[in-house]
Amino acid sequence: MVPDGSLGRGALAGAVRWVVLASCVALAGCSTVVAGRPTHSRIDSGPIHPSQLDELLTPSSAFSVVRGKPLVEQDMQTALFVGADPAECQGVAGYGRYPLFPKDYTGREARTQDDDGRKDQHQLLEVSATYPGTFDAVRFLDSVRQTVSGCQHPVTAWGDDRHKITVNPGPLTASSPEVVHWTTNLVGEQWICDFAVIAKANVIAQIVTCSPTRSIDVQPLVTKRLRKIGELLNSTA
Repeated sequence: MVPDGSLGRGALAGAVRWVVLASCVALAGCSTVVAGRPTHSRIDSGPIHPSQLDELLTPSSAFSVVRGKPLVEQDMQTALFVGADPAECQGVAGYGRYPLFPKDYTGREARTQDDDGRKDQHQLLEVSATYPGTFDAVRFLDSVRQTVSGCQHPVTAWGDDRHKITVNPGPLTASSPEVVHWTTNLVGEQWICDFAVIAKANVIAQIVTCSPTRSIDVQPLVTKRLRKIGELLNSTA
């Protein structure tokens, strides 16, 4: 990520970390689809199954913001946060580790992409997870809304090097009933991220878009993800 063309290497590394709060357990940015390969030891009761999760991620090189410059999958492991203060706001301030997600998932897949090398870099960060058939999507989304509303203050986050960065989460944005939407910005830098958490049937999908000028509209991606979830549900009906 390049929030500002004037950033040095140290500042650049710090700026990358604020978006991707994660650990190797829930990594979402390696050279293949990673971060929670389907966990077959857990009960898979559908209606959407772990084997279908790759259909709920944007393929590498399939999305562009700048003509001729597609976003491609990148390994962001070295740019991951390992902690936040307050801890309960970690999933609001950054992407990764997925603290907002319930732990009883039956499968999880994630992918991170960017148009690397651009000073006005764009990022697309995604994760999708399946849950038992008893999963309550409405209750889950209510809990996310409560968490976001309770984190309307600066949040400090850090990586392995303990370099601390301050993130300002924004308020909830109007969205459809199946979606929770909010934004964040990096204190002292021109870098904005849109967060969308989708829950329907037994699936949670998160889409995060980041850029210096908020030049990625997350809504079309959300609409497409909801449509795909509907298609998968219809295919199993």
